[in-house]
Amino acid sequence: MVALLPLALAGLRGAPARAEAAWPARPIRLVLPFSAGGAGDTNTRLLAKALARQLGQSVIVDNKPGAGGLIGAELVARSAPDGYTLLVAGNGAVSNALLRARMPYADDALVPVASISSAPSVIVAAAGASFNDLKSLQAYAKARGGIAFGTAGLGSTGHFVAEMMRQALGVPVTVVHYKSGMETLNAVMGGQIDLASEAPVGVLGFVRGGKLRALAVADGHRTAVLPDVPTTVEQGFTAVRMQHWGGIYAPRGTPDAVLDRVAQATALAYRSDPDLLAQMAAYGYQPVSGSREGFARFLDDEKVRLGRLARAARMAAE
Repeated sequence: MVALLPLALAGLRGAPARAEAAWPARPIRLVLPFSAGGAGDTNTRLLAKALARQLGQSVIVDNKPGAGGLIGAELVARSAPDGYTLLVAGNGAVSNALLRARMPYADDALVPVASISSAPSVIVAAAGASFNDLKSLQAYAKARGGIAFGTAGLGSTGHFVAEMMRQALGVPVTVVHYKSGMETLNAVMGGQIDLASEAPVGVLGFVRGGKLRALAVADGHRTAVLPDVPTTVEQGFTAVRMQHWGGIYAPRGTPDAVLDRVAQATALAYRSDPDLLAQMAAYGYQPVSGSREGFARFLDDEKVRLGRLARAARMAAE
């Protein structure tokens, strides 16, 4: 019996590895904290199909909208850490914690697994605006005593761009919150506000149709879907940089072997699925599938960068 004890212990040590290696043994749920029908929903469903082919199991998208993404995020944060319930979230995964004194789950309750996509925010004005770039906008704002900037809500990507513009242009900016990006763009086209900043997919049709004018891409690189629109960096406003990005998260405690498998499957999905890549490119998104560690570093950097801005602008949820 003494002689057999080391073999028995070795068998016990190997058991968890075999259990993890069996994952996934049933369908996986991707919780998306936004409504169906938008670009993020379409991208996530395409990614789910590609992940299913890589993992050999169904991957189901479950829309759980509300509270700026908190409802879906809390659901995943409180789920069993077994890899069968994952979250797909964007900028709100960082901004919610920066703006709220209380969160419904701990800051480390969600573990970053894989970045999936990124698109630069595009700053737009009405097609008939008297300015056509950031320099002429700055002159216009100084002459008028300020500008009105619409956003899709407190802590949205557009809200951060508005505060960046306030600091970079040195002009008064009145921030007007709407319920959605579409409402914001309608207000720009209707002349109720001067500016908005949304993902390329939201503004492309209006820019190409002559209803909106794209002033700048909030990045250091131009976007392929609007190649003639200069960046904020090109125009001398290097601090105005904002991406609409997305990533996959898992509940804290999910085994590393499972997290690695999800990250690897995501990278392979992008390499092997031309339909996924083509759809994302049409929407102005770039696939991003680095390492788990790389995604975690990106999130840490964004928390520092946007946290500094949120404190300076006194951005806070009521």
